[in-house]
Amino acid sequence: MDKSIEALKTWALARLHWFGQSAFQLRTETGLAVFIDPFRVPARAGPADLILITHPHQDHYDKKSIEGLRKEGTTIVLPRSCVEPGQMALSAGESLSFGPLSVTGIAAYNLTRRFHPRAGGWLGYVIEVEGVRIYHAGDTDLVPEMADLHPDIALLPVGGFLSMDGHAAAEAAGIMKASLCIPMHFGMLLGGRGAGARFVHRLGDGGLLLDRA
Repeated sequence: MDKSIEALKTWALARLHWFGQSAFQLRTETGLAVFIDPFRVPARAGPADLILITHPHQDHYDKKSIEGLRKEGTTIVLPRSCVEPGQMALSAGESLSFGPLSVTGIAAYNLTRRFHPRAGGWLGYVIEVEGVRIYHAGDTDLVPEMADLHPDIALLPVGGFLSMDGHAAAEAAGIMKASLCIPMHFGMLLGGRGAGARFVHRLGDGGLLLDRA
């Protein structure tokens, strides 16, 4: 696949839909529907084939949204530390295959704040599909595990307080050598509605602001 910035932007606009906060839908060329941290996502956006949850906070693990999106056979993946019966557990460094895509757990945590402890075993995810490597960071600070990720597209929190703000997210983008970065986790509960635009302005051509679905 063409990995130019413009080609990645075109791909992201066609494949990724943002519902606010950290909630995304990824729809593959074959029609597979993947939801990440669905929060206040309407049932009409589904059904979901695969749901990835980064951690158990309510704005990421919204059981009402999950129930609206799930169908018979929907696979739901959570960090091993908070998995429930009937769900699939994943830990940092572990991978799974699901149809045409692979998913790898990446450690997500705060370095000094107590909101997302490293001991929780909570996750971000790297998803590889259609030749594109996508990193959804979950709720995290700039952590050493980011250094070797080299994603084509990084979905990064920019709201601050609970996780990275726009300055830290921009620094993370450089450290992980992300080609294209899309801001998340702002405008609903934290960060203000302008935080995403400020982040994209900071990155220049390497940033893309998605409209909310």
